[in-house]
Amino acid sequence: MVITACGGDDPSPSAARFCAEVAANRSSIVSPTLTGDIDVDVVVELHQRLRSLAPLAVATEWGLITEAIEAAAAVDVADVDSLQRAVDAAYRSETAAVTVAEWVLASCGVDLGPVTTIVPHDRPEPAAPVGS
Repeated sequence: MVITACGGDDPSPSAARFCAEVAANRSSIVSPTLTGDIDVDVVVELHQRLRSLAPLAVATEWGLITEAIEAAAAVDVADVDSLQRAVDAAYRSETAAVTVAEWVLASCGVDLGPVTTIVPHDRPEPAAPVGS
């Protein structure tokens, strides 16, 4: 797993630096290689760094994704409540993941998809007007 830091140490939100980080770390975001606790910690740190850089357009959504990653990293498989917190965070982050993937593709030119979700997030077709 290769994690790259771009743009210096300034942690303030920046679309340009967020896009550069996402582009440089796409594979670690989309399909990280997790062989041990160190790899998990690196992925959590990457998401936390991206949360600090996330522009306003996706800051809330990236925060939800980061919370889901943190909850998954903290799971104790022997603790049902721990597992439930991770499941709840994953559900809360589904719409956010779709929104971020669409924004990153449109704004950064980086494809993070397809985003797999439990609940369908396709936009429904508008209903035809009654009497038409």
